[in-house]
Amino acid sequence: MASDLGYDDGGADALPAPPPASEASVVTVLISRNATTAGSNQTRDSSAARIAAVVRSPHRGRTRKGDRTTHDLRYYSFLDDRRSFANVDALLTRCAPVGAVYVACADEGGGGGGGSAKKPSKGSNRAAAEARELTERLASAIQSREDIAPDDGGGLSGRVLPPLSKAKALDLADSCLLHLLGGERSPGHVAYRGDRSLAEDPLALWCLGHFFNADPSHSHRGDETRGTARLAGGTLDGCLKLDRTAAEAVHLMPPTGTGASLIVGGSAGTNSLFGVLNRCKTKMGSRTLEMWLRQPLVDLPSILRRQNAVARLVGDSVGLDRLRDEGLGALRGQDADRLARRLAEGGRAARRHKEEGAGMGSTSGHLEALYLLHVLADKCLPPLLDALEAVVGDEDREEGGDVEGAEETCALRAAYDGLCKARGNLDEAVNLAEEVIDFDAAPRHWLINARYDEALGEVRAELDGVQEELREVHALANEMYDEVSGMGNDKVKLEDCGSNQGNSDEWQFRIVDSNASKILQGPECQEIGVCVHRILKNGVYFSTKELQHLGVKKRDLVAEYQSKQGTLVSQIMTAASTYAPVLEGVGTLLAELDVLASFAHVAAHSSGGYCRPEMTDGEEDGLGIQLKDARHPCVELQEGMTFIANDFNMCFGTSSFLLVTGPNMGGKSTYIRSLGAIVTMAQVGSFVPCSSAKINIVHHILARVGAGDAQDRGISTFMAEMLESSSILRTSTKRSLIIIDELGRGTSTFDGYGLARAISEHIIQTIGCITVFATHFHELTALEEQETSAVNAHVTACRDGRNGLTFLYEVQPGPCLESFGIQVAEMADMPSSVIADAKRKAKQLENFDYRKRPAAAADVEDITGGEGHDVDEKTAKAMEFLHKFRKLPVDKMNRAEMQRTIVPLLRQYAL
Repeated sequence: MASDLGYDDGGADALPAPPPASEASVVTVLISRNATTAGSNQTRDSSAARIAAVVRSPHRGRTRKGDRTTHDLRYYSFLDDRRSFANVDALLTRCAPVGAVYVACADEGGGGGGGSAKKPSKGSNRAAAEARELTERLASAIQSREDIAPDDGGGLSGRVLPPLSKAKALDLADSCLLHLLGGERSPGHVAYRGDRSLAEDPLALWCLGHFFNADPSHSHRGDETRGTARLAGGTLDGCLKLDRTAAEAVHLMPPTGTGASLIVGGSAGTNSLFGVLNRCKTKMGSRTLEMWLRQPLVDLPSILRRQNAVARLVGDSVGLDRLRDEGLGALRGQDADRLARRLAEGGRAARRHKEEGAGMGSTSGHLEALYLLHVLADKCLPPLLDALEAVVGDEDREEGGDVEGAEETCALRAAYDGLCKARGNLDEAVNLAEEVIDFDAAPRHWLINARYDEALGEVRAELDGVQEELREVHALANEMYDEVSGMGNDKVKLEDCGSNQGNSDEWQFRIVDSNASKILQGPECQEIGVCVHRILKNGVYFSTKELQHLGVKKRDLVAEYQSKQGTLVSQIMTAASTYAPVLEGVGTLLAELDVLASFAHVAAHSSGGYCRPEMTDGEEDGLGIQLKDARHPCVELQEGMTFIANDFNMCFGTSSFLLVTGPNMGGKSTYIRSLGAIVTMAQVGSFVPCSSAKINIVHHILARVGAGDAQDRGISTFMAEMLESSSILRTSTKRSLIIIDELGRGTSTFDGYGLARAISEHIIQTIGCITVFATHFHELTALEEQETSAVNAHVTACRDGRNGLTFLYEVQPGPCLESFGIQVAEMADMPSSVIADAKRKAKQLENFDYRKRPAAAADVEDITGGEGHDVDEKTAKAMEFLHKFRKLPVDKMNRAEMQRTIVPLLRQYAL
């Protein structure tokens, strides 16, 4: 089919300028219903979908005749609203003109590595149907984008790709990229092997496999195509990008894997931003919170819209508690997203029943969905709307504000108005449910009300007759037991059991006295057909022939009832399924409201206090990140923790590059990571753990932390470190936040320091973004004297006695020229002989001359005339003069000003 693809609200990263019509982009989109992963959410019931996309576009780097045509391959991974696919839509707009689009689904028979002859279950058939519908919806959305087609008249081509197993896709991607990137030792392929975010995102790799499988020309392996591709990750314009390293650095989501909780310690509620902020009452809210955390906002009005809602809730503690307890609390167990999907599934079954004569499947399940719709609209929404009106309704009327303007600036007003409108739209659904469902039988049996159809009424009359017979049989059982035991005629209890008790009976009798089994198994009872089923501590369970026959009769009548109501259910679900879009909208509003109320609850109940951050959006000097009494939101919640708050004052032009030195275990990592966590919280709309905060919106958070290798891909620890650093330098902009926790420690001291120094100077002089850099290279602190935007800070510690060390965890201005590494080793109970030897070796190295000398020391004295020390002093003075001279605005000074400034400087240094 032509152009069968879906669209979403996410733009590409730094794609080249749109190519001419003859050089259109090729886009492959892979969709998965698995949208969220945190907690115990039913991830496939979300209104979101996970998207991976691969975009191939011409690389415009040819400058000479005969240069080969090369292509950029950019891969994207993001979440999107499966109802609008706004991010896919924006991505296609950014990539235009687009010559071809391919769509595939990861959930439609492509997840396994091999075939299976096992007959698919009902659940797998249903999942496959949902996957096909989702794919078709995405394809239809893309098909409508004729505006992105090339101007050559060829139109936008595309198709839905057949399933491709993950194993085959990964193998195909690896083999094709090995050739297209230039071979195993090429820089491009080394970078690909060391790309941790790609290696740990199987959906993106899977999409690359689909891309190469879609068209043989994409994977041609002739000599002319070797080394003609450049692979890089892309980002959406509409949200802050957090790659996997950055997400782990700020503890975005709960850690996984053995011992992962030890990253910050504590419980699932305190070892991640998700855990800290997730006080949601519903699964819908928890899923939406994860989406917000994975894709924070970069649009200032959207951030303020959420902040306004949180601020209003924090300012009305009574209204907040009522909203959470009476309003959102009534929704506990409800899932509007899942219910909408069940109604839509019922509509599909009704269409198949009408067009193909297929069965409706479980009519009980369809009627249950309609019942749950009734509960949500009639029982849950009214108290929620009452609680929400108390928060936003009266205040807006008192202020006399513009309601339409309030919707744009406060998410609470938008949620209230949207839910009121939806409640009105669902009135007819409530009436339908009340007319159709037999509420007397629910929730044990899901039946259509007998008054709805004459034929059903007749069967219902017989069912009522069964209930009369049941009462008579129960009375007879009591009389029988009284006759054989003489213990009274009220000892026999009647209990429903159905299939819940592991048997086929509809009812069973129970006598509390377990000794009654001897009487029931006696000859008198056996003659009248008594059958003992179980003897338990709570009594003896038995039945009679009359009771068993009555149960069979009831099951037959219920089966007849359900058979007759099959056609009626088809008609009912045709009407009920039309409310699925309304429910989807309700689910979105409820989830957003739940998250905002959770933000307010966390801020209002924080022992250390949260504040509303002041957000700015620009690149002018003076803007940046200024935090007062900042705390790490996860670490401060650990048991027995007394957190020492610290400040950040980082502004463009004066202090954008912060170098943090100090002892091991002194709190450097916690300090710099807290900055990333606080920025992320601010850009999802939450309050932050500070006494005051002013934050300029960042577009990327990039991190270089920890040490690790990728042996399976042939990447050493230091190579992994350099690949991460290279990625940071290539992708960062002035609006990025860079967090570096040690750099250059995996190689020799001189090489490591040289790299750390060069990378720091490149960030300061070329990129100019907000950067925090924790290091033990104390020589780097000299940057403060050479670069106006470099600032030193250090974490403090003091010696306690002869060898002890007390960490103060306070961040103070200026450098710290000691790392206290030996003292920390001593605290770790290192053998005393090793400690003593370490101190001796360290002392020797302090005066060690690493420079290669052309002769012995005596020869040097002969060469310099014994003035080697003076030569070193003169060189040092000259270097210090040059450092100060570089900072002078010589280009803006006239001759007289130069004379007044520079001449005294020359005299000062005797030059």
